[in-house]
Amino acid sequence: MTPRTMHRDCSAFSPNGLRAVCVANDEAGARHLETWELTVAGPRRRLRVALDPDLPLTQCVALDDGRALLSWREPDGVQYVDLFDQAGGRRPLGPCPAPLRLLSAPDLPGWVAAAIAYGADDHSTVFRVGHHEPWLTPVTRVPGRLGGAAVVGGCLAVTAVVDGTPTPLRIDPTAPEGCRVTPLTGAGTAARVLLSRAGRVLLAMDTDAGSRLGWATGTAVRLLDGPWTADATVTPLALDPTGGVLAAAVDRGARSELALYDLESGAARQVASPPGVLGPEAAWTDRGLWLPFSGPARPTVFGWVGPGESELWWVAALPKRHPARLETLPGAVGSVEAVVYGPDWRGGAPVVIALHGGPDRHWTLGYDALFQLFADAGLAVIAPNQRGSTGYGREHADAIRGAWGGPDLADIRALRAFVDGTRGPGVPRPAVYGTGYGAFLAVLATAADPEGWSGCVAVAPFSSVPALYANGCPSTRRLIDRLAGHGDMDDALGPRDLLRLAPRVRTRMLLLHGRLDETVPVSHTRALAHHLIDAGHGHVTYREPADRGHTASGALASAPQAREITDFLARPDTARPVPNSPARQGRRAPTP
Repeated sequence: MTPRTMHRDCSAFSPNGLRAVCVANDEAGARHLETWELTVAGPRRRLRVALDPDLPLTQCVALDDGRALLSWREPDGVQYVDLFDQAGGRRPLGPCPAPLRLLSAPDLPGWVAAAIAYGADDHSTVFRVGHHEPWLTPVTRVPGRLGGAAVVGGCLAVTAVVDGTPTPLRIDPTAPEGCRVTPLTGAGTAARVLLSRAGRVLLAMDTDAGSRLGWATGTAVRLLDGPWTADATVTPLALDPTGGVLAAAVDRGARSELALYDLESGAARQVASPPGVLGPEAAWTDRGLWLPFSGPARPTVFGWVGPGESELWWVAALPKRHPARLETLPGAVGSVEAVVYGPDWRGGAPVVIALHGGPDRHWTLGYDALFQLFADAGLAVIAPNQRGSTGYGREHADAIRGAWGGPDLADIRALRAFVDGTRGPGVPRPAVYGTGYGAFLAVLATAADPEGWSGCVAVAPFSSVPALYANGCPSTRRLIDRLAGHGDMDDALGPRDLLRLAPRVRTRMLLLHGRLDETVPVSHTRALAHHLIDAGHGHVTYREPADRGHTASGALASAPQAREITDFLARPDTARPVPNSPARQGRRAPTP
């Protein structure tokens, strides 16, 4: 029996919208590159090639002729790009000079794809990716960080961010004098490139009245009525073949909806779809609108909306997996929406409160292999979108600006108390699980309520915001600046420093941190393990997978880290430090 596909990621569409590529993971831990043809009768898989399951992948690119590019990274951090032909043959193109972002290619002879690398000198380099050596050729170098790229015939439209201001640029590699870089709009216009169709570029404009859509034609901009709403996050996905209708994912809390907007009239119509998550990329041709879709019990598939239709379709066998439901639960000052899996948490089943990373993210009704594994083990999963989460309006998201570990921690403490009180005596107290920022928040919660939790699993926590800002990667420091994470709390718990708070923690702890993590240095969790042991904590297990990065628990239910996390949470009365854990090795956590 063929193992079921449990997860698909790295989805991308070819420039002509007739092909797609993705990476599929199955329940046995195997991983494959898949290419698909998008036909009027539905998607048809054309290629499935086995990949190294431990290879840290970064991105895929689908080519119009059925070939695909796959970018991956070795444990030493060097990035590589391979070209797969239509029969599955794999040709290494070579290592990259810097972390590289692959893009669709301009419509020019000799181009397979375009690529952008951001250097340490605050400049970005645009490359041509070709068939033969040299496969990577620099085309131009531009100040700032480039993003938001779209193909406009033989040119690229990109967003250059310099000193925090986004400026749209046009890059023309065929200009007689060499590659020409010109502004897409008037000088000083703050805007981001979204999509391109019919020779025009759709922009997101920063105006005094908020975000607006605009067409860039020449250097002039025509403002349009955009689909932005105060109670939702709108993500533009694709333009129809005429360029006049925009398909957008509308996220309201954990739900995701598909809407079609007529850019001339401003009229909108909703596409019927089951609960789940859409996008974030799409393709729109005369065969229909295509986009990835996943639901709580459904791994990602390619769904489509036929021409003139208003319903999302897909072709896939439904795996027998656990559904999810939404519940509204009390926070510290109001209600909090949560995605809930598994048995009723009001009964006697072990409960885990799962905290998302970010902090500018939120749990959704998309497929989550780890939560499915938790539910398989009889765990009731409560995944709250506490204050600080996106998807619930600006006030909800901005509640933690300048107060990381403040209002969000208060919501988690209130939720724990409510769940514990509702369940009554004689049942295990809730456990807490988190990754990244969620791991930081999880450990804070155990320090704030030392007797309130049955266990804590923290994957890649940072010890404090100042420490993370001092030695985190540039993107992490930008995130802290953008979300005003430098402020601290002046309350009974004091500064949110896990090393300082370690003596308060008495909950059983499982700490994991991938040694290859580029987002949060592994030294943070090593130091936390040391401080917990030195404070006399007797039940601390520390794992440092040598081949893992920030997602140390892995995306697969078969990953050993995922199994250990599940066993730890599902057996609160029997889980104890295991061999090679800090508690068994004396007063110090193992140092590689």
